[in-house]
Amino acid sequence: MFDIVFAHGLEGSPTGRKISMLRSAGLTVLAPDGRGLCLADRVKGIEAVLNEVPVVLAGSSYGGLAAAYLAEQYTDRLAGLLLLAPALHISEAPVADSAILRPPASLPTTVIHGLSDTVVPVAVSQRYCDNSHARMIAVDDDHRLAQSLSLILSETQRLLGLS
Repeated sequence: MFDIVFAHGLEGSPTGRKISMLRSAGLTVLAPDGRGLCLADRVKGIEAVLNEVPVVLAGSSYGGLAAAYLAEQYTDRLAGLLLLAPALHISEAPVADSAILRPPASLPTTVIHGLSDTVVPVAVSQRYCDNSHARMIAVDDDHRLAQSLSLILSETQRLLGLS
């Protein structure tokens, strides 16, 4: 059993900083290895590990795009959705148009995005939140969100119902 399925970014890994921090806080995290994979193959890898137990689905950057897409497909298997500087400006199979992605109304959703992000414009996350019920948290940080790890942990715990 695990609490979180985490889709890492293009330059991330299953042992990246955010994933390691969540694990060190005592949370069980399953992070499929998406290094070198296109979006469609990343999605397949994450789909393969989603089971009937509700988990928080988290995604960072390119992994955030995969997570946002999968949240629409597997709402019943999710307790929450956490998107970290999600690359919701990229459209690539199986996402035909990322601009129309929306979190399901029944799914608690938080987006954390750095105001100094030069990789994914913060306006992309703001649009996603403005067009849905998703909670937007803009932070004084960059794309990696290295200064926001405690916030990422507290939001994950909140989505899991632990705080």
